[in-house]
Amino acid sequence: MAKKPTELSIPVQNIYYLLSYAWDYINEAETIGVGTENYNGLLDLFAKVLNQGTTRLLSRGLDRDYVVIQEDIRGIKGKLNFEPTLKRFLLHNGKTNCSFDELSYDIPQNQILKATMRNLTWVESVSTEHKQQCARLYKKFVGVSDVSLSSNLFRSVRIHRNNRFYRFLIDICRFIFEHQLMNENKGPVTFWDFEEDQMGKLFETFVKKFSEHHTSCEVSSPHIDWLEKNEHETDNPHLPIMKTDIVLTSPEHTIIIDTKFYQKPLAEPRHRDSDSKVRSENLYQIYAYAMNWVEDHAVADHQQETWLLYAAVDEVFDYRFQLSDKQFRVCSIDLSQNWKIIEKNLIELLNNRAENKR
Repeated sequence: MAKKPTELSIPVQNIYYLLSYAWDYINEAETIGVGTENYNGLLDLFAKVLNQGTTRLLSRGLDRDYVVIQEDIRGIKGKLNFEPTLKRFLLHNGKTNCSFDELSYDIPQNQILKATMRNLTWVESVSTEHKQQCARLYKKFVGVSDVSLSSNLFRSVRIHRNNRFYRFLIDICRFIFEHQLMNENKGPVTFWDFEEDQMGKLFETFVKKFSEHHTSCEVSSPHIDWLEKNEHETDNPHLPIMKTDIVLTSPEHTIIIDTKFYQKPLAEPRHRDSDSKVRSENLYQIYAYAMNWVEDHAVADHQQETWLLYAAVDEVFDYRFQLSDKQFRVCSIDLSQNWKIIEKNLIELLNNRAENKR
């Protein structure tokens, strides 16, 4: 049975910024502002971003590259193809079949943008305004073939220093392609919503990349060696590994962070007059992390904390406690807020011990 998509009320603008951090495109994302306007979902927002980004590309000129052309010509140019030339008696007409390189706009990255613009005009959830803009931009891809999108086409894109802005737009196109159900000839078009486990992975990657941008700590995701060497060591491969989500390390401290994403971050109380509880399985997990973590170069005053960091909506909490002489923290970041507030709150949270880079 397919898992239900997330129903949390997270503004699509915030999901866009989560993705931008996860993809390492936060600078590009901030260049193309999505504002505070209402969107008909993430795909409608992506349509606006692609429209703005593609308009910029067209104003500066689309990328060109050399492509191999094979055709019948008079004389010889490039590589002479003997077999088709002789088999089709082209020499009798003073022609040859040749292959040669020609600078062209008809390259994969332009084909992908054009095809995505075309496809977005079929999507019901995309606003009329954004569809019309997609249709106008589609017509400006003169000399670019109409193609069907495929994984192979995305793999054939070549990004380099001179066309690096394409990477952001192409990754948005790839995301749309991978999350759409589409019959390109007949329609209709449906966009897959995020499932809870997908949002969990996105939130984890976002926090990791955010930490790299906004703290002075070393950021990593190491395995914890919790299996002792013994006579049955050959059986160890059958046991699960212990891999952390995020570890922030500085000369003064180590923070082990495990990120979580649930419809309800805390467990519902069993009785009406009881408080919500930290999920026991999550607490056991970070307790195991803390008890098995060994510093490579531990010093006397080096401090260690282990966190559970939950994505939440309208549910803010920050609990601190100590178990077995280890420091623990269970906290949340409210993803329903304005993005600038989320950014400010998360910077303050992560830099509670770490120095701010800014």
